[in-house]
Amino acid sequence: MQEFMATSERRAELYWWFSTLFAAELSDAQIAEYDTYDVRSFLKSLSTLDPMREAVAELNDAIARLLVRPERQTALAADFAGLFLSAPGQGALPYESLYRGEGKQLMQAPMTEMQARLDRLGINVSDKYKEPADHLAIELDLMGNLIIHAAEATTAAQRESWLGEQEALLHEHLLAWFPRFEAACRAADQFGFYGASARLLGVFLTMDANYLSLVKPAQSAD
Repeated sequence: MQEFMATSERRAELYWWFSTLFAAELSDAQIAEYDTYDVRSFLKSLSTLDPMREAVAELNDAIARLLVRPERQTALAADFAGLFLSAPGQGALPYESLYRGEGKQLMQAPMTEMQARLDRLGINVSDKYKEPADHLAIELDLMGNLIIHAAEATTAAQRESWLGEQEALLHEHLLAWFPRFEAACRAADQFGFYGASARLLGVFLTMDANYLSLVKPAQSAD
């Protein structure tokens, strides 16, 4: 159980870290954190996982270039705006509706489904981001919350239920559209920081789906 708790905390931290990357422009102080021992150690620990090694190397290269980039905060904010705040059909807007909804338009069925999911679960993360419920940052933030709920569950039945919610969010939403978003982000991001971040997130989502497929039966057996 202690291993499950520790893994849950690690998974939630990763989801929340990725959420902040795609939620808003990074400040210069946040960019500077990528040159600290803590972040370097964090990324080094991810690189020990074989599926993540190449994606982490690509992100580390982008970080190295970002840290010495002239007017780095302004330049990265411009990258963010061009990718994630542009008009539909340009950049790589991080809304599920554009990749799963009809006609590649905003605020389609996926947004309604995500809002219904948030309401049913009683978890309010939308106000934190001021975005439609199918924004990537909201879906990632919700996954972090679901993971903590499972870790804090007091019965096996509750824990299994929260694990099921994680699987549903991953397969019915995130994995159903993220690969197309990742491809669009990587194609549109000329500098490469957000493209590399999307690649690493894509690897992590696949790994996490595999983890859940293994841990759910184990938890049920307990």
